[in-house]
Parts: sequence; C-alpha cells; structure tokens
Amino acid sequence: MATRALHGMRRGPALAALLLLAGCGAFEGPQPSDTVHTLCYTRLATSADEVRTLAKQACNGAAPQFRGQKMDISACPILVPERVYFACGG
Repeated sequence: MATRALHGMRRGPALAALLLLAGCGAFEGPQPSDTVHTLCYTRLATSADEVRTLAKQACNGAAPQFRGQKMDISACPILVPERVYFACGG
C-alpha cells in the first residue's frame, strides 16, 4: 500500500508542472526573417485579444499586420503549438 501512495505522489508534482505550463500564454517565438515576427501560443490559455496585444508589444506599439498562423511544434513547444506570423508597421 505504501508503494501505491508514493507512486501517486510522484505524479502530483508532474501534473502540477504540466498544468502550470499549459496555463502559459503567448511568447515571441523564433523569427523566420528580419521583417516577419512570430508568437507561439495555445488556444486553451490565450485569447485573440491577448495575441493582438502581445503582437503590438513585439512591434513596439506599431500596428501588427497578421500574415497567418499554423500549428508548428518544430518551432514552438508542444504545450503552446500555435504559431502566428505578423509584420510590424505598414
């Protein structure tokens, strides 16, 4: 019985860490070029307004021009797999 209780305790911290990471919002991902920027995010924890706000911040207040989005686990972590592309300014 003690083994079963210890086994369950090991999963607790891992589950807590996973839930904490899943709650992460968007962050600036790897940049494909000098003029195109990207954000990695998850639809589970990030609203469209938050993505727009973070893109505007990445553009130093200039209006971001969105170019597209796709799931990209080669550039973004698996817990935040969506990648949105945008350019800054007009």
